[in-house]
Amino acid sequence: MTVGVLSASGIDRCVSLLGEELTAYIAGAATVSEFRRWRGDRRRWSEFGARIQGAVEVADAFARANRLGAAAGWLREVGAAGIAGRSPARLLREATGDTLKRVIDAAERFTKR
Repeated sequence: MTVGVLSASGIDRCVSLLGEELTAYIAGAATVSEFRRWRGDRRRWSEFGARIQGAVEVADAFARANRLGAAAGWLREVGAAGIAGRSPARLLREATGDTLKRVIDAAERFTKR
């Protein structure tokens, strides 16, 4: 996983790939409106940057397999990343470095089936 500095284009990319509602959820916002406020405040980006970048990497894995349309559904599917009772989106939302890698690896495996 490549975690660099989050940019406006990275946030825009996540929104364009996964939609604003799912991106807001993964970022940790309670609402889309809250996410929009965070998005406008660069000082907040460090709080959710790794989660957004992880979500983009998941979407990119689906795009490489020509399955981008399935990415949002997979992210919402409970147990899809191998942890019972949690969706990949929730795992990203609560992410630590190890969890991010686990979700991205699970997406890579899923898209290669």
